[in-house]
Amino acid sequence: MLTMNASRPSGLLLKSGLRLAVCPRPVSTSAVLWKGEERVVRKDIRDHPSNHPYRSDWQSGQYYDPRKFKSEFLKPKRTKYDYEDIECRFGTWFDPENIGWSTWQFKRPFDWNNNPLRDKQKEPGPEDKNWHDKPAHVFHPFTKVLEGEKQGLLLTKSKWMQKEGNNGTLPQHITDLGNNITVPDYEQRVREAILYAHEHDTQDAMVSRNQSAQYIMSQLLYMCSTLTGQYPQLLDRRVVDGMDVTANWHRGEDLVQTKGKIGTMMLSKSPLPPFANPDDIAETVNHELESIFPVAPIIDLQVANIYTTEDHTGFLDGYSFPHMHTLFLLNIDRAARRRHMTVKMMMFAHANCLARARQLYGDAEMDLPEPITAQGVAMEDGVFHFLVYQLNTTKLREDGGVKNMVWLDCDNRLYNYMYLMDHAANLWPVKKRKRWVKINKKRLETGLLEYNPDVFKKFVGMYMNGVASSHQTQSGQHGST
Repeated sequence: MLTMNASRPSGLLLKSGLRLAVCPRPVSTSAVLWKGEERVVRKDIRDHPSNHPYRSDWQSGQYYDPRKFKSEFLKPKRTKYDYEDIECRFGTWFDPENIGWSTWQFKRPFDWNNNPLRDKQKEPGPEDKNWHDKPAHVFHPFTKVLEGEKQGLLLTKSKWMQKEGNNGTLPQHITDLGNNITVPDYEQRVREAILYAHEHDTQDAMVSRNQSAQYIMSQLLYMCSTLTGQYPQLLDRRVVDGMDVTANWHRGEDLVQTKGKIGTMMLSKSPLPPFANPDDIAETVNHELESIFPVAPIIDLQVANIYTTEDHTGFLDGYSFPHMHTLFLLNIDRAARRRHMTVKMMMFAHANCLARARQLYGDAEMDLPEPITAQGVAMEDGVFHFLVYQLNTTKLREDGGVKNMVWLDCDNRLYNYMYLMDHAANLWPVKKRKRWVKINKKRLETGLLEYNPDVFKKFVGMYMNGVASSHQTQSGQHGST
């Protein structure tokens, strides 16, 4: 409550019956503030505008005085507030010593966490039903590992098959499928999909990374699905988004957990066939995992004491498409690199295969009688990374024994650079634009630089795996010719 009592009848008469003083000379006024049951009186608000309880000097208190125009109006003094605690519009009490020295800073920022109207929520502790004294090291979709593929191989107890330097190759079966199966007019259709995704699929100055990547991936999947007339088994596939996968296993004395909703997943009614024969699996016993000492494999994983030890593939019991076929990831975040994308595919493919193996064979650690396989495709700025994973054993605690298998084929660039003429006309200088157009005149006819059709063949081989074999496709092509 604030009331103004004028000491003389001069000024304007308001409708409320009060008079407002307009003279520049000081007028004896008083302010009545209510703080609980106390009655606080502040006098001479007109003489000392900085004492105004609701607004600062530059908002409310300065009156024109020619004698003090330069010193007080243009350069207000920074004086500390000397009034008592007052009630503000938010219903909280402020300590004048914590308000500050600036005249324009009247009240502190509103903190909802310290507001008495909010219920105090206690941090979860040992009283939680899912609390465990032994912490778990969680790998979630936003985890970024330090050592890349080496760290992922250690966490999953896997061997990198057909490794060549920092890269590798896919199994020969998938490569043959991509070379033998052809999509009608696939080169022209892939070019048109890339051009549309980068030029025409927006009304803004530039297509967003998320929008262009999703459109290109969806168009590639659609072109592969057009082969359904030749291979009716493709009708036994489903593509879903945001599958929730959870799996737990021990590596040494550490409990590792992979959980979270991840990318787009293609499911099938029948599992993928194994990529390696029993002899190749037996040879992994002699393989030694590469160490990353002095870095611990769990250095980047999140430590949590509240977790569940149940494994979940993301499918309900009795689901018609219970088998994971291929995981598709899009690198929308520029901070993610190749090592982050490949390890993310590896960890979630391992988690899904491990959860599926425990559903089929139980929780006991064993060498699987029939390996479980999965695939992964990651895309970032026109570069594709392909992964094939085969789970051979659930004995993951020790480094010895049979190892799991991983095939990686990374850094497959579908197109090198997408140039937009509209952007060049708006952003580049005239000389630079003319020089670039003169050098790349032929390449501008299609809009793509260094387009590589072999990458789409690998994509087709990954998609058609489990439906057709290389011998069937070769015989079918010879019969048609």
